[in-house]
Amino acid sequence: ADPAAAGEAAAAKQMTNRKDKKAEKAAKKAAKAAKGGDAKGGDKPAKGGDMAKKEVDVSCLNIRVGKIVSVEKHPNADALYVEKIDLGEGEPRQVVSGLVKFKTEEQMLNARVLVLANVKPSKMREVASQGMVLCASNEDHTVVDFVSPPEGAPLGERVTVAGFDGEPDEGLVPK
Repeated sequence: ADPAAAGEAAAAKQMTNRKDKKAEKAAKKAAKAAKGGDAKGGDKPAKGGDMAKKEVDVSCLNIRVGKIVSVEKHPNADALYVEKIDLGEGEPRQVVSGLVKFKTEEQMLNARVLVLANVKPSKMREVASQGMVLCASNEDHTVVDFVSPPEGAPLGERVTVAGFDGEPDEGLVPK
């Protein structure tokens, strides 16, 4: 037998054992963190532990097709607009959004948009807001645009995601 080859085989086996032990230790640490304890035996939940355990269900969102029927600058904030959005409910909803840097009033007026309609009503700089306009941005947040409703969808129609058939929550509460 070749002593050099035997030595290389022994060294390779030792390296494999070290890697296996490290992998095993990392797996135990991850499993413990997932159960809500930290690696040192404490009781702290893992970062994002609650979110990791909770499955995302977009059916809880009440996303509706709307049309911006009026838009004006917010009286108390230069970066905000106050819009009236027709969601087919009889009266337009008032929504405050931070789109001044990205959209002109002309671009906003008559735009068909998607609105998250079951967010808890709130005040933004003393002006009531009863929804949220859904937008998307590029990676560096220099371009922001509306998420477009499906072509031909009537005002007020609920937009859903395939595979998520549940009913929307009555009102979303921020966590």
